[in-house]
Amino acid sequence: MISEDQSFALLKRRILLDRGFDCEQYKVNYLKRRIAVRLRATGAQNYLEYLQILRKDPDEYTALLNELTVNVTQFFRDADVFARLHEVIIPEMIQAKTRISSRTLRIWSAGCASGEEPYSLVMLINEVLGAESLNWNIRVLGSDYDDKSLKAARAGVYKNLELPEDIDPERYFLISENEGGREFRLREEIKRHVRFEKKNLLEHQPKRHFDLVLCRNMLIYFGREVQDRILQLLAESTLWEGYLVLGKSETVGSEMAGLLKPVFPVERIYKVAGTRQKARKRQP
Repeated sequence: MISEDQSFALLKRRILLDRGFDCEQYKVNYLKRRIAVRLRATGAQNYLEYLQILRKDPDEYTALLNELTVNVTQFFRDADVFARLHEVIIPEMIQAKTRISSRTLRIWSAGCASGEEPYSLVMLINEVLGAESLNWNIRVLGSDYDDKSLKAARAGVYKNLELPEDIDPERYFLISENEGGREFRLREEIKRHVRFEKKNLLEHQPKRHFDLVLCRNMLIYFGREVQDRILQLLAESTLWEGYLVLGKSETVGSEMAGLLKPVFPVERIYKVAGTRQKARKRQP
């Protein structure tokens, strides 16, 4: 008879194969607690029964992945990812642009929700460039399919924020007190760098070439075939030798291995460096 540990391992393996979601990124106790929520909700008595439910009802994957990722968006989410962007990726992008006498940076935050990620990127670039940021054209696209989220993103008003210690909130926000606590309203000089659009990644056609694309914790909601199609789209939207950042629990399948070269594997930061003829023709 198969043991609980073996059936748990089978479940994790199936989630990885079906959705590219790497359960090994989580502590075992956390993972078991979150999965237990779905076992109770579906009436499954054990991992094997729940595995059968996943096979019969793909919609259950959406509920499971929502439970595992606990979709909370925040400024500078995943500090280690933003540390890599701050210390390595953005400085390299700036150097590459400087070599060709360009002062324009184009970035796309796909699945931006209420805007924290694209605004965080503008702040980060300002921190790297310092006073020189006034001489650069920083253009960030934030896209999402949810109208309510996009409306909140365009407003740029947030409640009771906790920012990294090295980020001065008064540099980027107008802060006021009200009955609900502290309100942080983004300064216009930050908002003007970001444009928001409604996009469905399954229907989107690449039109722009970005230096950096972030698409975090979105692929896990699709099967491998659709994931590969979206990854191809994201790569085609990225400049040759540009960067793509995925969610920390997301993996790149073998079909995309030649297209996306891992730069920082743990943080899921890749460089677009495949062998596509189209990509060879691109210029930064």
